[in-house]
Amino acid sequence: MTAAKPTSISELKQFIVATGLRLPEQQERVARLALVHPEIVAFGTAHSLADRCVVSPSTVVRVANALGFESFKEFRQFFRQHVRAVAGTA
Repeated sequence: MTAAKPTSISELKQFIVATGLRLPEQQERVARLALVHPEIVAFGTAHSLADRCVVSPSTVVRVANALGFESFKEFRQFFRQHVRAVAGTA
């Protein structure tokens, strides 16, 4: 079962806490990196994020799905919007 798609990083963090979302260790590594360094997701690829987290690209896609996104592309777009908003160029 996937989650409803969050609309902000804050909402994404609240979802994780509220649901007690538990991910396998490799997926958790990806999720933590995404939350701490959203620019890595915003400007990377599933493959580059996977390399950085020492996981497979399919693990990155599974994390995106577990967090409510239909694809890595949608996941990356979410983080791009966040980075733009923080930079003041939204």
